[in-house]
Amino acid sequence: MYCRSVTGLLFAATHLLIIFPVHALDGGVLRVNPRNGWSAFEVISRGDDPAGDGFNWSMPDTFDGLGAWLPDASTLRLQVNHETNDATISEVNLDRTHFQLAISNTLSIGHPGGVTFVQSARQAYDRWSDDGGSSWTATSDTTNTSFYRFCSGQSYRDDTFGVDRGFVDDIYIMGEEGGTKRLFALDLVERDFYLLSGVSGSASVALGGMPFDSWENAALVDTGETDHVALLLSPDGGSERMQLYVGEKGKDTSGSPASDFLTRNGLAYGSYFYLNDSLPVSGTSTNGSFDTTTSGALRSSKMEDIDTSPSDPIRVVLGDQNSGLFTFEFDLDFGGGGFNAAGSGFSITKIQDHLNDTDGSFGDADNVDWTDSTILSGNVFSEGLIFVNEDTGTNNGEIWMNTPTGTHLTKIGDTVSISGSTETSGILDISSLVGYAPGSVLLTNNQGSNSSLSALINPDATQLPMSCDFDFDGACDEADMKLMYSANGHDLVNGVASSPDTEKFDLVDDNVINNLDIDAWLSHAAMKNGYATAYRRGDTDDLGNLVSRDVDLTDFNHLSSNFSPGGTGLFWPQGNFDGDGDVDLADYNYLAGNFYPGGYGAPVHEVPEPTSLILGMLSLVCTMWWLATLWRVAG
Repeated sequence: MYCRSVTGLLFAATHLLIIFPVHALDGGVLRVNPRNGWSAFEVISRGDDPAGDGFNWSMPDTFDGLGAWLPDASTLRLQVNHETNDATISEVNLDRTHFQLAISNTLSIGHPGGVTFVQSARQAYDRWSDDGGSSWTATSDTTNTSFYRFCSGQSYRDDTFGVDRGFVDDIYIMGEEGGTKRLFALDLVERDFYLLSGVSGSASVALGGMPFDSWENAALVDTGETDHVALLLSPDGGSERMQLYVGEKGKDTSGSPASDFLTRNGLAYGSYFYLNDSLPVSGTSTNGSFDTTTSGALRSSKMEDIDTSPSDPIRVVLGDQNSGLFTFEFDLDFGGGGFNAAGSGFSITKIQDHLNDTDGSFGDADNVDWTDSTILSGNVFSEGLIFVNEDTGTNNGEIWMNTPTGTHLTKIGDTVSISGSTETSGILDISSLVGYAPGSVLLTNNQGSNSSLSALINPDATQLPMSCDFDFDGACDEADMKLMYSANGHDLVNGVASSPDTEKFDLVDDNVINNLDIDAWLSHAAMKNGYATAYRRGDTDDLGNLVSRDVDLTDFNHLSSNFSPGGTGLFWPQGNFDGDGDVDLADYNYLAGNFYPGGYGAPVHEVPEPTSLILGMLSLVCTMWWLATLWRVAG
């Protein structure tokens, strides 16, 4: 249940206690016991149909996998899988501000204080296609569909691992655990549901297309480039063999160039491989390889959920119900323009043993979630934390927390002695979506006759400082700078008094939004994107670039083509570096002072190649006369 890391904006009045009228949902009967200082409250349960939401949707039985994302700054949207014989996915919309208040109240007084936060519930898709989008079946409930037991799920943000890396759209992936054994993708923005198995075209390099199997889940792995996607596929039963799908972006089912939803996300054309290795009894196995035959394939009868590390997305955690908890580290070779299976490999490390059907001890691993790196109450977890639901024969639904090396093993919840509540499932860290450090706020489901969705809150929950991600899309890039400009009337040279609606742009917290906040954003965004130094004014095209940064002739050309001292409404990519609406000599001076065609993202002890630096400076000198002439004419 990888939810791309989104640093949420803290709400005003951080610990303000607000009491709302009691509601039928929103903190009703709790179906999970928090343990070891954790707290919890109910979100929504089986049979709930939020009043007045305009939809006739009572939550179906058997909650399982979860996804979450922010379609806008005020809404937290959840996907809830239903592991039923007539399966579906629910969409549950929460008022984000009210939900944050419920969290704060629970930390302060032990319960959400009657806050109402569930806005609506309905089926998560309006139509579905079994032929790649060529034809569609409209649907609002399960009366005209036939899906089987949706187990775990994964929600992914666009540009999952950086610009054009991973998926390019917001997607939720899930599969059927049995029945027709199909994998599916949900377009979260358009609410369109696509069949993948048997539909994706067959690339010739390996086994063709997207396979059928008894799918538990799929985990997106970073390929390190922009032309392919890699999905690790975990079957619970079925073939009992783990597989890797490699999709080629920009190719339709016949391998021809196209740009539809499945095509641009690498889900229309690809191939798959078997992972060759075995789960180690202890320690690490380092000889993993990829092949097109089942001989020697990694095999287990109860492989369960998998999830990718947000901070190191070549690593994946696997919960195996019969043998323990494992992490994979992949070395995928795409250096030649395609996937080189022979040059690729992986290692597997066992981090927790399995103790079968024994309460109070780790075992029977099922759903898993790997968080981003985090700091909680001064404790640094540089590799993040891993959370695990158990599917145990005792039906006591234990929930565990540990690090990716297996340390800090702590039971944080269970369903002991709760009527109608059995195994827990669908664990998901939503901390960054609600303004907290990763590992602070989780969602989890319980199954049984009283299936329910609950929020779990860490006693060390840590709220985050103000964010550079103003549009909550998971990235700090030029779109956020554009929002800062437009929301403040392109008047950041003079400065604009902050208001409750614009306080998020006041990064230096002086009640004025001006160029000091631009400087703060450039620094915060660089840190968020992995740089030790701030982005530079003059760099028109690298805000959000995670690989390299420079101020070169391309940036100068952007500025010169938009040069307009009397202009209004211009933005950063056009050369407006001070937020006043125009592109003038002040902006040019920023670019000239920061001109660095050799790249300023390299370590400070590295020196750019003399040739590139000299050529860049000559280009700048040769164009200064032209710009000066343009300035005189414009003046």
